[in-house]
Amino acid sequence: MNGRKIIAASLCILLLCAVALSGCNNEGSTPDEATVTTTIASTSVVSQTVKTTSSEVETEPKTEASRVETPLYFETEEPETEAQVCTVNVEGKSYTCYTGDTINYVFYLKTPEALEDFQATTNYDSSMLEVIETEFPIAGSSVISNSDMPNMVKFNAVNLSGMDFTNGGNLISITFRVIDGGSVAIGTTLEYMDSVKSEPYVSDYKIVGDIEYSEEIN
Repeated sequence: MNGRKIIAASLCILLLCAVALSGCNNEGSTPDEATVTTTIASTSVVSQTVKTTSSEVETEPKTEASRVETPLYFETEEPETEAQVCTVNVEGKSYTCYTGDTINYVFYLKTPEALEDFQATTNYDSSMLEVIETEFPIAGSSVISNSDMPNMVKFNAVNLSGMDFTNGGNLISITFRVIDGGSVAIGTTLEYMDSVKSEPYVSDYKIVGDIEYSEEIN
């Protein structure tokens, strides 16, 4: 046998040994089983990935549109109360109004001469009427008034230059809110009032002299 044949035979023997060893390493498994194992492993990886993605979607915070707000309390409408009738009596006249209404009381005054001073009290029932605003259109800033006391508004003024009521005007204007039904009287009592010539226009709580005055709701 020449050298080439010996080498070729040796190579064939080595190749057969290699094939035999490869078969031993895969003993008990067939090529098909290996393929199946690989496929199952791949499928498990895909399934695990999908499951993880689904879990992430479930734990994602809800949007504002999908969130349902639960009220902390229930609001209930207060029943409307029926307005009550109130009769306001002023200087012998009766005026009809209802609870919740606002009314304006005025004391009109016209004097021969301008006034140097005056002091007066307007009486009413504070359980039925509430003072909203007081105004003194002519006397203005000369007036000091107190409407915080129950059932009355007290006011006075001094102005040596004179407070001109010679053309007539409101001594006081009071805006009331009606807070209860029934019958109520409003009236103003002048305690003193003098002209710039020191002539008294009030005596014993009554107006004297050539004076025009009136009280009304307008």
